[in-house]
Formats: sequence, structure tokens, C-alpha cells
Amino acid sequence: MEIYKPLVFDFEESEFFYATLESYFVDKILEINGENGAVRLALAGGTTPMPIYSTLVNSSSLPLDKIEIYQTDERFVDKKEETSNQKKILQALGPDVSSEIGELNFINTALPIVQAIKDYDEKLSSLDSDGGLFDLVILGIGPDGHIASLFPGGEYLKHQDKLAIETIAPSEFEVARRVSLTLEALLNSKEIALLIKGPEKAEILNELLDGTKTASQFPAKFLLAHPNLRIYNCYQ
Repeated sequence: MEIYKPLVFDFEESEFFYATLESYFVDKILEINGENGAVRLALAGGTTPMPIYSTLVNSSSLPLDKIEIYQTDERFVDKKEETSNQKKILQALGPDVSSEIGELNFINTALPIVQAIKDYDEKLSSLDSDGGLFDLVILGIGPDGHIASLFPGGEYLKHQDKLAIETIAPSEFEVARRVSLTLEALLNSKEIALLIKGPEKAEILNELLDGTKTASQFPAKFLLAHPNLRIYNCYQ
């Protein structure tokens, strides 16, 4: 696996962290739209990225009808549950923006999980991915180094023929059953933005860039195989 040096942006305060990310998010969407028309975004759940998604609410210059949203992963719960990533993303966008987005492609947790994965995989497989499956992927990172719902110890390299898989979160997580994009899907994107936030996560960045754990033990290290990885790190 070839390793690239990511761009790392450090912030001492949340205010500047989010202001920079929001500006980057809007500018990136406008840039992609100008080049390609359609804009494919793969969005993570969790609390850190939600204020960035809310930027779409206040940006009148964005071509909402050209934006296609996909999920990086989902907890396998009813979409009305508080733990649902779909619910959190829709709340961040708000009903007005959600109704104007060109495509909202969520993992259908109303189906049996095998069928939900099959449907999502088929949807992703139908996309033209010559230049990358997604224009931009936004990811968070867990204390254990997990990204999307790819947790330590999984044999993720064996799923290179798939774009979505079932995963099981460790016992300390509230929801065990997950659907996640595979490494193949995440790495087949034009750009990845990895968000790291909080004083306790300083060690995470150190492990990611200079630590001794393997990528299997710390899945975020797989992202270092992407030539266009941007890391936004806030100590607050």
C-alpha cells in the first residue's frame, strides 16, 4: 500500500475550525459544480460534521439541485431513532434544503440488512466512477481509529469487490449492527476530509501520522493510501 503525506490543518478553537470547514465545504461544492455539474458527497454521521452540513441551509449560492448525498455508514436502526445517521443528517440540513437536494441516497434500514446492503451496493455500482465514486467524502474518527463503521480488527481488504458491507461495532457502542462503505468505496473518491476534534483526540492524530499500530488495528491509517487526504484537527 503506497502511503501519501496528507495535508494537516490545526486549530486551537472550535470557532475557526468550523468557519474554515464551512468555507471549504461551500467552495468545494461550487468548484465541483463548475467542473462536473453534479456534486457527489458521501457524508458521515456523528456530532462533529453536523454544523458543516447545516452550512447548506444558509448558502444561497449553492446549486442544491445538483448535489447528490450518500452515506458513509449507518447504524442499523429505524430512521426515526435518535441514533440514526440519516435522521441526524436530515436534521442538520433542515426540511427546506432536504427537499431541494438533487438526490438523497440513504441506506434503507426498513429492509432486512442483507437486502439493504444489496440495494445500496447496486446503487453505488451503477454510478459512473471513472474519475472517482465520490467528489468529496467527509469522515470523522473514533478514539479507536475507526472510520465510517470500519472498526479495528476487521478484514476489510478482502472486500475489494464490494462497495457496502455489514459490520459489527465493539460492545461499548450503543448500536452494534452497521452498514458501511468499504475501503474500496472510500478510497475511490477524489478527496477525503477527515475531521478530528476535542482535546482527547490529540493522541489520535499522533497515532494516525506517527504511531506504531497497523492499519488493521487503527483503520484510519488506511486513508493514508489516498493521495488527496485533508485532515482538520481541532484541540478544543
